Amino acid sequence: MANFSGIAADSGLTHVLSSFPQNSEQLLRLLDRIMCSGGALTRGEREAIAAHVSGLNGVAYCVHFHSLFSEVFCGPVAATQERIRPLLDYAGALHTGEAERITQAFAAATGAGWSEAALYEVVEVCGMFSFINTIVRAAGLAAPDQVPDPRPAAAELEGSYAAMAEAVRGN
Repeated sequence: MANFSGIAADSGLTHVLSSFPQNSEQLLRLLDRIMCSGGALTRGEREAIAAHVSGLNGVAYCVHFHSLFSEVFCGPVAATQERIRPLLDYAGALHTGEAERITQAFAAATGAGWSEAALYEVVEVCGMFSFINTIVRAAGLAAPDQVPDPRPAAAELEGSYAAMAEAVRGN
């Protein structure tokens, strides 16, 4: 059930942010930079981390979309999750906020060969999705019942966050 007037449970995040545009374009531009810029992690890996964090936060809407995006950019979600398991464990530790667990997960990830740059990108994704998940939860957005058919191609998703920012600006 949606919580804000004019927002239905089957609305999208763009509709929510367009309804409250004061900081929404800037938020989406930051989301685009965090998720789509070059770095130690690929877009698909970042999307897998976003899906994982969203799952920890209990936000099925975001799990649905970011799992799909991860699959589009990286292939099967289970294989991606296995490959980046130390990063997901680090994200889980960040989620708990327990200093000792964070330190242990950091050491385990670097011991598995992940760079500090990769770990910092995990920090950015976790922070961003704590924020986005809060918005989605407050709006009461529900996860779609099914995956789009046909599935989007990587080229269709490459500019998706920037396109959302443009849509919000055009409100």
